[in-house]
Amino acid sequence: FVNIKVDREERPDIDETYMAATQAMNRGQGGWPMTVFLTPELKPFFTGTYFPPQDAYGRPGFPTILQRIAELWETKRADLLSQADSIVNHLNTSVSQSSSIDDTVNQRAIESWKSSHDKIWGGFGPAPKFPNSGAILHLLYDYVVNGNEESLEPAVKTLDAMYEGGIYDHIGGGFARYSVDEKWLVPHFEKMLYDNAQLMEAYLVGYQVTENPEYLKVIEQIFEWLNDEMIDPNGGFYSSMDADSEGVEGKYYVWTKSEIRKILPEKDAKIFCQYYDITDGGNWEGTSIPHLILKKDSICNILKISEEELTNSLEKSRQIVKQHRSSRIPPGTDDKIIVSWNGLMISALAKASYVLGKPEYFETASKSTSFILDRMSKEDGTLYRTYRNDLAHIDAFAEDYSFFGNSLIDMYESSFDPFYLEQSKRFADILVENFLEKGNFRQSLSKNIIINQRNSMDNATPSYNFRCCLLLIRLYFYFDVKKYKEIVEKTLQNHGKLIKEHPSAHSTALFVYNYLSKGPLEVAIIAKSSENKLSEVLKDHLLPYKIVASSVSGLDIPLISDKKMLKNIPTAYICKDYVCKNPITDPDVLDKSLKSHYHG
Repeated sequence: FVNIKVDREERPDIDETYMAATQAMNRGQGGWPMTVFLTPELKPFFTGTYFPPQDAYGRPGFPTILQRIAELWETKRADLLSQADSIVNHLNTSVSQSSSIDDTVNQRAIESWKSSHDKIWGGFGPAPKFPNSGAILHLLYDYVVNGNEESLEPAVKTLDAMYEGGIYDHIGGGFARYSVDEKWLVPHFEKMLYDNAQLMEAYLVGYQVTENPEYLKVIEQIFEWLNDEMIDPNGGFYSSMDADSEGVEGKYYVWTKSEIRKILPEKDAKIFCQYYDITDGGNWEGTSIPHLILKKDSICNILKISEEELTNSLEKSRQIVKQHRSSRIPPGTDDKIIVSWNGLMISALAKASYVLGKPEYFETASKSTSFILDRMSKEDGTLYRTYRNDLAHIDAFAEDYSFFGNSLIDMYESSFDPFYLEQSKRFADILVENFLEKGNFRQSLSKNIIINQRNSMDNATPSYNFRCCLLLIRLYFYFDVKKYKEIVEKTLQNHGKLIKEHPSAHSTALFVYNYLSKGPLEVAIIAKSSENKLSEVLKDHLLPYKIVASSVSGLDIPLISDKKMLKNIPTAYICKDYVCKNPITDPDVLDKSLKSHYHG
């Protein structure tokens, strides 16, 4: 046997290929660790997940599996090779049936999320509970666009439950991967860059809709965690932090009441323990995972203090406890830098910077963007996927180009710097030229991938196929490149049957469909400077499907061509399919016009 261990984060193409085989050969069941036995031609003939070191509980151990496969390879090799050919042929021919989709897929996805919503503890479905940022965004957008009050409640309930729970690090900021229980109390303590990027955007939109200051605090503390733990000295973002330290999961993150009393002054310790549920008996294996069980006003009534005193005490104590925690042996950090995951965080930071007026967020996003362009680009303009220890390697995948390309549009919309939009189009053209194949995007250009998977559903990260489409449809509305639109229409058609059967598993595809079918709101600001009152008004409005442009960018694009300032003062144009309403120079009139665009 030739043993090959694959880092599925570095090679998602290999992971997707053999996970498809594993599921096909095990009645839909799969997972990690994944065990796959291949022919010399890389075709799978036996697959499984975890096998114990020794036979136990009716399950064969790994040595037993090895012995049995060795015997079959010697005695029935032809059968194994035939089985391998059959599974590869099956997977390469079982493509999704094409079908047109319509607006009913949106409503059926919304109804699916609402019906699976845990009305007591928030989230969607039973434990273990994973953050579902796509569902939250669609529910919030349904409320904003259609005025559907019933969609707001599950989104807000879930946002509240997650930040109040132990899945959120109340000391250092950031979310863990998932919760093992229905209450969001006990997390799998690993922190992933891609989760926190998507959740930052979810809380940003939640803040725009509700103006809940707690959501703003979550955003600020994710940024704090990013700066504390996850940024390379040259600007790239690391991938993740482990769940365990000193061989014990969660040890870095949990507390005892006696420990808090030693760290903090008596009054502050009492407030801190009351607010974060730090008790003598603990809430997990004799220790306490900080989480919130009472609202601030209830704590104030119990402790007979003002909310201002409570807030000041908690923040002062959080910094002291955080400093003390830094003296512990920390979890390991996976310091490889992945283009696609960096793209997700760049997008979140660019959007948050624009909405909240936080230039430091944009600066951090800009440094990561420069890191990728300067240190992970080849001479021919294509990208590497990963970087670690001063070495960039592995050709970038479709998900890298699409996630990063979308983030560059977000950087443009946050700054109106034409460089970002031009770079986004350059990467889109690389995708179309190199990765597009028969109306779908291949994940990998490797010639060793013998099963051509066409990812359409979202997982922990968005579907790369429809992230490619999202990039193209956004750029179509900026540059009016008809080919982009045609590719998106064909890809949606190719996956139409699967989208209609499982709409709630296709949140990214639904974002694409809504851009395509309804068209974005188009807003152009014609001015001598990007800093003007009309631009400030625009920042105050949540516009889920939009393109925005400013004449200061100097771009030759349809949205700003032939448009001029009236009376030599900043002028706004609100358009649909490049057909514009009367130009607006009064910020109050622009505000009213944008408010009238959507319900809610």
